[in-house]
Amino acid sequence: MGEADTIRGVWRTALAIIRKYPLAVLAPAAVLGALGEVPAYLIEGRPLLDQALTLVTAYIAYYLYLVYAEEIVRKAQRGAQRLGLRGVLDDLIESAPFVPSVLVAALISLSVTTIATGLLVIPGVWLYTRWSLTTPVIREESLGPFAATRCSNELVRGRFRLVFMTATVAYYLEGVVIHEAALVAGSFTGSQTWGAWMGGSIVATLAMPLAAFATSLAHSSVARGA
Repeated sequence: MGEADTIRGVWRTALAIIRKYPLAVLAPAAVLGALGEVPAYLIEGRPLLDQALTLVTAYIAYYLYLVYAEEIVRKAQRGAQRLGLRGVLDDLIESAPFVPSVLVAALISLSVTTIATGLLVIPGVWLYTRWSLTTPVIREESLGPFAATRCSNELVRGRFRLVFMTATVAYYLEGVVIHEAALVAGSFTGSQTWGAWMGGSIVATLAMPLAAFATSLAHSSVARGA
């Protein structure tokens, strides 16, 4: 895989990785996407609780996928990514040690950016952009969640537009697309439980990888220029 140092380059490289390694990309995304949409399946008649819990579980699922996607990007850039189920297992095993730190970072980011977005949308988006590279930093530098958050903030400084137009846009579009897919599927099937869960899960399988790879590649780009 070539280097992705522009906004267009990041998106093109992310799509190229998905096309080249479909099993490694889509199999974990299908599992995590389904888990992230579980509240839609379990909760009926309480839309606010459903949406709030789905926001949290989908966010955690995305960050778990992102730590896995970082491994794929690192290997793809070196031409070392293995095809087939064995490659998937290798990537999962190598990503596992970083999961605790990534989950802590995800919960910090979710809490603070949600509060900021509730007060006014722009501060929440700004904060997410500054912290969006935390997971790749954890993988690359083996830092803890707080140090990685500070490092992400420093890396984004001076490259805000590139990170915003890749990592941030990808994340928010992913959330909107999955949410709308769940609503449409729920209306189409007449079920706001299993129907919404199925629709959201299917779209998450496709949208989550694109967002994760865009984030990882954005980090690669700004880290090279740091």
